[in-house]
Amino acid sequence: MADWVEPVLEWSPSDFYNYGDLNRVENNTEVVADLISHFGTLPAIVTVPNRTMKRIEFADSLNRVENNQDLLRQRFTPVGWLANKVDWEPNAPFDYRDAARLESNLALLYFYYHGNYEARQYCGMVTCGEEVI
Repeated sequence: MADWVEPVLEWSPSDFYNYGDLNRVENNTEVVADLISHFGTLPAIVTVPNRTMKRIEFADSLNRVENNQDLLRQRFTPVGWLANKVDWEPNAPFDYRDAARLESNLALLYFYYHGNYEARQYCGMVTCGEEVI
């Protein structure tokens, strides 16, 4: 399982969004999906957490990222969830509000499922041999 990477929740109009930021979103999507899998089955998601400077993102990639988040929230939608934009089109502007939405939604899911995962109690059974003493 990938490790949770602390999201950037405070985006401003002067901030720049780059491949590392989208890699963080994809990585955290994998982490949340893994946490959710402990509570039931989850629809298959596809992530691409290894972008470099040489990759150009297109509308279909942003739609995939947003659809992944939409799938992750199907079991539970936290208070404060910002509706996903799943209709990206070529040349549509991506700004700091979109960046904040992607990071914030994942953080809400992570803190909910991580808290529940940590609070989950385990029980088990010990089976001893039946040999004569």
